[in-house]
Amino acid sequence: MIFELKTERLELKILGPEAAPMVLKFYKKNKDIFEKYEPVIGDDFYTLAHQEKILEFEHKSILRLMMIRYWIFEKNNPSQIIGTVSYRNILRPIYQSCTIGYKMDRDFTNKGFCSEAIKATIPVLADELGIHRFEALILPDNEPSIHMVEKLGFKYEGILRDKIIIGGERLDHCMFAYLADN
Repeated sequence: MIFELKTERLELKILGPEAAPMVLKFYKKNKDIFEKYEPVIGDDFYTLAHQEKILEFEHKSILRLMMIRYWIFEKNNPSQIIGTVSYRNILRPIYQSCTIGYKMDRDFTNKGFCSEAIKATIPVLADELGIHRFEALILPDNEPSIHMVEKLGFKYEGILRDKIIIGGERLDHCMFAYLADN
């Protein structure tokens, strides 16, 4: 698996537990935005110890090819996380599918960085792991996210009712999918 990628403007890296302070800063800065769209797991999510545990767990999962998360940095500022793109629920060999997730720092949205990161990472998973189907679950009112995945070639497939608990409430999610051979 490729642990670092470079694009025209970005560096994409897999991080270990030593990066927990940087990751925690990213999450705390954008807490109000992220919590509208994602569940927060655990009362201690916004602690250094919890982020270290998550990064360690993810690193082990990456080595077992169960998931992969790339942290997004600008090439000219490799010490500040500006976003992340992750691929979870990697199922091989017969399903050859995964679920994509992404988030961007509030100061770096609407600049094409997330699209650039996704365009760079999908081919890695397709080529190295044989992933064919990439699924994105998006809240129906998250128009910027829907617009982005549609521009990338994801197709709307329907509503998944009561899919994920966010803010204590079960919410419907739109299912979008991208097929690697398109």
